[in-house]
Amino acid sequence: MADDNAPRNGSQRGHPEARVSETEDTPTSRAVEPLPEGEKPDQLAEHLDKAEDRQEALIDESLEESFPASDPPSAKKIT
Repeated sequence: MADDNAPRNGSQRGHPEARVSETEDTPTSRAVEPLPEGEKPDQLAEHLDKAEDRQEALIDESLEESFPASDPPSAKKIT
């Protein structure tokens, strides 16, 4: 016979913080080197080696960011 007090949707009971399986020592993100002062990250760096030029890399990035969407990104000159 099933427990009538148990949630039927497969979720756990109790406060969410009481159900967390990580410890306080578990890192929440990976460690990275900070950028030099005044420098911004280049989010297209990984696309530039696959693309013919920066413009094509920008289009590839916009395709990834808009997928799945009903309207494709425009291929206009991005500045």
